[in-house]
Amino acid sequence: MNTLFKSKYIISCIVIGILAFALTACSSSAIQSSAIARYNATASTNCKIGPTGPTITTGYPIGPLKGTRRWIIDQNGAVVILHGVNVVAKNKPYYPCAFNFNGQDAVWLNTNGLDIVRLGVLPSGEMPTKGHISQNYINHLISTVNTLASQHIYVLLDWHQDDYGRFFNDKGTSFRADGMPSWMTITNGKQNKQTNFPFDYINDPALQQAFQSFWDNSKIKNGLAIQQYYFEMLQAVAQRVVNNPWVLGYEILNEPWPGNTWQQCLVGKDACPSLDKTELDPFYAKAIAAIRKVDPSHLIFMEPFVLFNFGTPTSVAIPTGAKNVGLSFHQYTQSQIGVDNVFSNALKWAQTHNGPLLNTEFSSINDNATTIGMETSAGNNFLMSWTYWVFNNCNIACSPAAGTNVLLNSQNPPKGANIDTPVVNQLVQPYPLVTAGTPESLTYDAATHVLNYQWSSAKTASNGNFANGAATTILTPKLDFPSGYSVTAVGAKVISNACSTILILHQTQISTHITVTITPGSTCKN
Repeated sequence: MNTLFKSKYIISCIVIGILAFALTACSSSAIQSSAIARYNATASTNCKIGPTGPTITTGYPIGPLKGTRRWIIDQNGAVVILHGVNVVAKNKPYYPCAFNFNGQDAVWLNTNGLDIVRLGVLPSGEMPTKGHISQNYINHLISTVNTLASQHIYVLLDWHQDDYGRFFNDKGTSFRADGMPSWMTITNGKQNKQTNFPFDYINDPALQQAFQSFWDNSKIKNGLAIQQYYFEMLQAVAQRVVNNPWVLGYEILNEPWPGNTWQQCLVGKDACPSLDKTELDPFYAKAIAAIRKVDPSHLIFMEPFVLFNFGTPTSVAIPTGAKNVGLSFHQYTQSQIGVDNVFSNALKWAQTHNGPLLNTEFSSINDNATTIGMETSAGNNFLMSWTYWVFNNCNIACSPAAGTNVLLNSQNPPKGANIDTPVVNQLVQPYPLVTAGTPESLTYDAATHVLNYQWSSAKTASNGNFANGAATTILTPKLDFPSGYSVTAVGAKVISNACSTILILHQTQISTHITVTITPGSTCKN
């Protein structure tokens, strides 16, 4: 390939990738600004601090959850698979209960077998002024954590940014930037073009410099090094939830961008391992150490550079000696080959680094039910936990004004809102929540509502097997089985009540393949 052609090829790849980014990753900036007119943007009665959660119910994992190899496991060593949604309030005051996300929403999630929420933590809300943590902001986040916990829903706390912060793209109701406060933005005087998301990642020198200053750990004027403030934010939340078993853990930074030298990440098949090593690795090592000073046990997830979401691999490494650290990633390709490639890259990372995996974003406001079904099927095929972007997505509920995002309150949707049933049908599906052994294969046909699952009794955390009588739990939402279901099991027997929404099986064989098939039926037969 001659130099001129190669240059044009690279540029074309950039353009194609960014256009894909614009069509899909905009879901990661699906803003709630249009909902402001409808919802009171002040703390409501839904923001009261409540109890930390219920007593563990039979069939649910025993928390706090942890990681071994590629798996998330509970305290008994059983493998846990989680399905859920993102809840990220990107407008002031940056916490969901101010926008009427409440207990009714938590009940709907629980009823439909969605048992994890990736809850956005906005640095602009947590530390609006230099060096001063807003405990009021954290209190409101904790209220949502407790609301979700009351319905047996795990929470992943996600420190969220898009376009680094509002400094780069704040155009009233149409802004696409959030995350870092302006005082935490070091541009070294470079031009801020205020280009629309996501094109500013490659077009805005000031935005690129802000990320570079972050990776370089530059000093804030009349203050500390920039990362020190960030670590203080991580610690401030972690010390408030350290004893909460319904907190899955922490995601350190949403969709990191490489900074000034991002171009090298688009050349070659191995992405940019040098930047993984010099930018991500030292940052994550210090962030993990900071969290561990106040929370020694909860899971911590590192995200690769955002280009991973479109099929480029990552070499980001777990710090030496760190425990319960895994990889969270997003999936924003729109073809079967692309989806499989992203998941395969995640598995390759897990095989190399022995860390658990979690797909924390997929789909977008442009995806239809068919595409979402392809993505959830891939999650099943790869035996992966996931959180869908996003609970207030126009794919789920839309106001009468076309394209207007509203928060979904499924028990009392906004007047005139339409629930997108085909999309919900792809997201709400039966799946194994707890497996006493090692998962081997999982398929679910959303058209026929037939689930097939196979696992072995072999433990994932150590040598040996789960004994006879060990429990495996499969969630079976009524949306999928309105008239009940039938179960055919080999190597296990059903011990739960007929047609229970929590199907519990006790295995009757050791060191063998155990299979279960669930089919819809007019009567409840076990």
